[in-house]
Amino acid sequence: MFRTELPQVDAATQGAADKRPLALRQDPPRPAAKPLKAPRPALRPGIRDRLTASAIHLSLSAIVAIAVMALVLLAWYPEPMTRLHGVDSILLIMLGVDVALGPLFTLIVFDRRKRNLSLDLATIAALQLAALAYGLHTVHQGRPAFVVLVKDRFEVVAPSELKGDARREARSNPLTAFDPFGPRWVAARMPDSQQERNAILFEAVESGRDVQHHPKLYVDYANEAQAALPRALPIARLRSLNPQRAAEIDAAIASSGRTEQQLRYLPLRAPARDGAVLVDVSTGEVLKVLSLTPW
Repeated sequence: MFRTELPQVDAATQGAADKRPLALRQDPPRPAAKPLKAPRPALRPGIRDRLTASAIHLSLSAIVAIAVMALVLLAWYPEPMTRLHGVDSILLIMLGVDVALGPLFTLIVFDRRKRNLSLDLATIAALQLAALAYGLHTVHQGRPAFVVLVKDRFEVVAPSELKGDARREARSNPLTAFDPFGPRWVAARMPDSQQERNAILFEAVESGRDVQHHPKLYVDYANEAQAALPRALPIARLRSLNPQRAAEIDAAIASSGRTEQQLRYLPLRAPARDGAVLVDVSTGEVLKVLSLTPW
């Protein structure tokens, strides 16, 4: 038989290869592995659907809110009527609540597994539109429908201030029709009958309803503008009453295209604060309304 002999390693050679003690003979250290990043928890499909539906509802509500603000601020309450009526804060609260609540309810109730999901969403939309309609009606009833010249001042009259019987008595007067895109500038002429004058005077004392609340007495402002000019006040008086806002007065004069001597002003009485109406000194034409202290 053949015998295979293993190669023998010389002890001296083996000792020379590794003279370290056995306890120190270890494998070379391996490079430390980089820690793996924990994966971000994914949103559950139900939560994702709710957020998407709520975002869509919020976008639609914002579009409607922008349209409502354009109608109110550009047509019903042109500047500075928003400040004179104090409607800007009311409008922001109304739209803010209406825009926020609808998407919030959608976030709460949206679930594709619901059998009556469409009914729930329709109910939310109906409630939101009803609240918006009520708010718009309230804002419309308080808007400046008429700016009425009464002797030496302008009075702002809202639709809510005109009683039904007064409106019916003025049906034949074309100047009593509401302008849907802004206030109508008119004048109120006292009746010729002394009895009617006394009735208006007593009503003003008892209930506060004065001549401007009787639309049957409305006439074209152009017909009364010349009569109001002798009662108009100089711009110098407006400056003395508003010393901190001289720059605003100068800008209004410059935008009118007239000199200060060619202008006068008449006070304007509004619900929240009073203002001043710049008029041409020769024609009485209304040029600009300023949110300044007039008296």
